Amino acid sequence: MDDTAQWNRTWQSCPQEPTNTFAVRAYRIIRARRMKTLLDLGCGAGRDAVYFSRKGLTVTAIDSSKTGIAKLKSRDPRIHCILDNLHTIKLKKNSFDIIYAHLSLHYFNGRTTRRIFRIIHHALKPKGLFFVKCKSTDDPLYGKGLKLERDMYRKGHTRHFFSKDYMRELLAPFTILNIRKTSSIYHHYKSAFIEAIAMK
Repeated sequence: MDDTAQWNRTWQSCPQEPTNTFAVRAYRIIRARRMKTLLDLGCGAGRDAVYFSRKGLTVTAIDSSKTGIAKLKSRDPRIHCILDNLHTIKLKKNSFDIIYAHLSLHYFNGRTTRRIFRIIHHALKPKGLFFVKCKSTDDPLYGKGLKLERDMYRKGHTRHFFSKDYMRELLAPFTILNIRKTSSIYHHYKSAFIEAIAMK
């Protein structure tokens, strides 16, 4: 199901948020490798895209939310913004040094998720880096609501929960540099995640 209308409402009313710690950790790795071009997949209102741009990266940001993209454009006009749905996205081969996806790739069924990961691999330059963070099967919301398929439930909106094994499967075309479980208080409730860093 398409939750774009819900995200439009979310980003319309959402106050400006601080940079995610995941982005800060990603930048430490990026800086050491002197990379320049970054794609933020599912940027929302752009808090991480703005952070990367202010660090000197050339940033492209994609989201399906008109309100999110509008907020991002107003905050940093240097960022190339694209209004598009990730489940139908097409990207040119070898286009980016870095692709970054913070909590944006766990909303799709298995078939679509595998397609998106293949497109990401296609769009990265050789030796390019992919940073991805998704909801984990350890998350308190796992199993809540209507079951749509394995590890995928709809409660408020659709969530596809990842295990470390599933993340490894999706990243099979890449060289996996790190996969780990994390948890934090996120939007006032405890959440669990799978984070990964991979190289083409």
